[in-house]
Amino acid sequence: MKSSSATSSSAGRRRRLLQPRTPPPADVPFFELSRLMVVAVQGSKGQLVCKGQTKPNGPWEANWTPVETTHSFGPMAAGITGDGRVAVVAQPASGADVLYIDETANAVGTGVWNAPVDIGKPPGVSLFTQFTMATDGGGRIEVFGLDNSGAIWWKYQNPGTIVQKTIQVTPPGTKTPITITVNVTQPPATPWSDWHQLPGGLATLRAVRGADGRIILFGINQQGHLYRDEQKVAPALAPSDWTGFVQIDDAATGIFSALATALDKTGAVNLFAVNQGGQVLHTRQDPPCSSTWAAWSTPGFILAGVQALAASIDGDGDIVLVATDRTKTHNVNQQWEAGTQRWTGWIPFNYTGWPVQTALDYNADGRLSLFSHWLVQNVPPYGGLWCISQMKLDSSEFEFEWTQLANGDIQQYAVVRDLTPPV
Repeated sequence: MKSSSATSSSAGRRRRLLQPRTPPPADVPFFELSRLMVVAVQGSKGQLVCKGQTKPNGPWEANWTPVETTHSFGPMAAGITGDGRVAVVAQPASGADVLYIDETANAVGTGVWNAPVDIGKPPGVSLFTQFTMATDGGGRIEVFGLDNSGAIWWKYQNPGTIVQKTIQVTPPGTKTPITITVNVTQPPATPWSDWHQLPGGLATLRAVRGADGRIILFGINQQGHLYRDEQKVAPALAPSDWTGFVQIDDAATGIFSALATALDKTGAVNLFAVNQGGQVLHTRQDPPCSSTWAAWSTPGFILAGVQALAASIDGDGDIVLVATDRTKTHNVNQQWEAGTQRWTGWIPFNYTGWPVQTALDYNADGRLSLFSHWLVQNVPPYGGLWCISQMKLDSSEFEFEWTQLANGDIQQYAVVRDLTPPV
């Protein structure tokens, strides 16, 4: 059993890694004052929609709310801004310019969104096939995309500029003001950078921010080989600020089909990937925040082989994995200790009647919720989306009955934590 002091320490560490937030009401059990939200592309018309919890730890809204109503969308990704608002990047299916949309400040309720911002697209690029995004250590959104040739593109919010300003202050214990010069940060003249191409070609891409503010990219190419690229400095402002993609699979691991990432309580980025044998392999920064990585290991075998994988942290800051195996059984593996990489081992806890795409994220009280999206096309309810949650903080039990968020037509989705929830 973890001590209360360990729980407090891990929660405090996470608050330092994220942005400051408003204290919750006294009667709301919390690990982070947030509510879960799903942003999705829905139906044949490609409508960009969202659905959130009505309050921290609360039930889900009954209906989906449009985020933007004038376009039919293709690929999208969602994340949070430096001040905790939900942000979305998406490209219209027509191949028009990419749009960035975020929540209004002090939004109350779902569906309060700023007008879309046109962030363009790279010269010569018609369509993107995938986006991923991350908030860097400075609170700036960084967007990454794969075009239809597999080329890798990067665009980011420019950092603010520092200017000197003369002000008058009255020193303590005196009544006479004095004039001093201070450095003040102002918004950049150009909000967004150009699109930059990063060398390489991939079929899937995932971005994750490390504890030191640097962003790390992981991706799998068309042949199933796994690659990693890291920012050398923070903030990174040019392609030369990246190490470049390096292949990290080998003859022993074989090729890969899926990946998931998580930041553990020591501050190390962890990568989990499913190889051709259907097993979950694991590597992590060693030591944390460095550019050296541990040898491949495994948190335990699943004899049936894994079809889908999701990772998150629980309320104690430990990593939790959910693997859906080829018999369509959901299995959970909870980390006991990050430094020694101790795990409970895989435990079956629920099932599905179809192949799924899964996601895992935590509630305001630290309980994890598992999201399951049906992938079988032309078989109703294709595109359905459901979720279940842990019974209690750090519980080994999940709810048995699923909450239906959509009975079909969800083409793609992203789970985010809105840090500006209604109260």
